[in-house]
Amino acid sequence: MSLPTGPVALDNTYGSLLVGTCFGLVLYGLSLHQLFRYARLFPSDVLSIRLLVTGVMGLETFHAVLTMHLCYHYLVTNYLQPQILLQAIWSLQLIPGLTAFTACVSKIFLARRVFLTGTLARWAVGVVAVLLTAELGLAIVLTYKGFVLANLLSYAHSVVGILIACIATATAADFLLAGTLIVTLQSQKYNYWRGYSWVDIFSTYLVKSGLLTGICNLLALILALVRQESFIYAAVNIITTRLYANTLLAVLNSRKLMASGRLEVFADADTGIDFNAIARATRVAQAERWNAPTGSSLPQR
Repeated sequence: MSLPTGPVALDNTYGSLLVGTCFGLVLYGLSLHQLFRYARLFPSDVLSIRLLVTGVMGLETFHAVLTMHLCYHYLVTNYLQPQILLQAIWSLQLIPGLTAFTACVSKIFLARRVFLTGTLARWAVGVVAVLLTAELGLAIVLTYKGFVLANLLSYAHSVVGILIACIATATAADFLLAGTLIVTLQSQKYNYWRGYSWVDIFSTYLVKSGLLTGICNLLALILALVRQESFIYAAVNIITTRLYANTLLAVLNSRKLMASGRLEVFADADTGIDFNAIARATRVAQAERWNAPTGSSLPQR
């Protein structure tokens, strides 16, 4: 994180972190509500998705604890001790790596959705995999330097380029995933928005596609470029991290799977088994579990 070279102004540094933490906790509460709905609606969901949800919510909880701890440490425990403001605390040092790891785990789900939309979209998943690897690697470097350089001024001068590159890769991955899903929706040959409210349209295009997290990451990137002396971009980044869990759970809770979690397949009249129908049903079942838009299904509400 960047810091001014002169006296630290609390309003646009730790004050910004406090505001970001408060908004982040509101979104964390919303994700807990969505987690409760997910547990009630899909108690027998596939193990991989349940593990993914558990992992993301565990990471989000730890991230929320870190942001609360650093705010309390700098603004309460060390109140009126300005020299402490330039000394890194462990919670602040862990945040870059944890933020990137949380985002990457959440994007695994979005990448799987893109993968299931069709063969032409799978090249995007490969590019996203490279971007996520780069993002995680850069975040690990940021975390390592945070522990090595305990003084925040020294840290700020040495990681500016790495920080901007990390946010840029996260932004590119978000927009690539969201863009691919939106193009898939637009390629459908029917008027699928007939009978849908503007809330459904807003939710599908902006939230469930991951576009909102991309916009927030873009805002954080711009602020990191033009306001390097402040923590305003970090506050936006805290909010963005909370949006990943909300995006994941919003997509999962909008599915309409059968109670059994499977699709019925009728046998062929001659052979008794319709292998094409089985394969087709398997593909549709996968797409529905991951809420991936396909050419034969409406977007779920």
